[in-house]
Amino acid sequence: MTDQILALALMLNPAHDRAAQAHMARLAGRLGFVACHLPLGEDATLSASDMEVLISAAEPALLVIDHGTSSDDEVDAVGIVRSADPDVIRRARARLDEGEDNRPLIVAVPISIGRTMNEAVARADLDPRFVGDAHPRVSGIFGTFEQAQEQVLAIAQAGAEVLLVTVPDERDVADVLAQTRALVVGATPVILGR
Repeated sequence: MTDQILALALMLNPAHDRAAQAHMARLAGRLGFVACHLPLGEDATLSASDMEVLISAAEPALLVIDHGTSSDDEVDAVGIVRSADPDVIRRARARLDEGEDNRPLIVAVPISIGRTMNEAVARADLDPRFVGDAHPRVSGIFGTFEQAQEQVLAIAQAGAEVLLVTVPDERDVADVLAQTRALVVGATPVILGR
């Protein structure tokens, strides 16, 4: 098994059709992501056939239906931190530990990385979901691979166990997912000293 500092999960784009969602789920499963989350909103449903398609595509990753439970707190009702700020993550980790909560600490953030800063900017700017506080530069992981690697190391050192990423709506999503996977494997565990 590959040594990695965080488990990876992928937030599927709810605006995509099922075929595009299944394609992303298939790529994520093959790349070693542990789960694919599909945001549906509180009252939305998914047909049994659509669920079967997504479950099959994501294997061996799990399919998680996200009904958007949230709160004004730093950690939402299901224990997901929606910030890459290490201080916020440390506080969430402490709260879980104090309450003897054994759920993994999940950090859900947007991500836009590139071989150059210009590529990261272009990827983020082309996605309409990445505006205001939802921009990776503000609340997520952003920059060159090396800059993103430092941010991921800080997230892991703050106590996160799972990184749930929203990737830019990019034509070459396979490249984006492979770059994201590389953030938590390979030399990264060595840098962290694991």
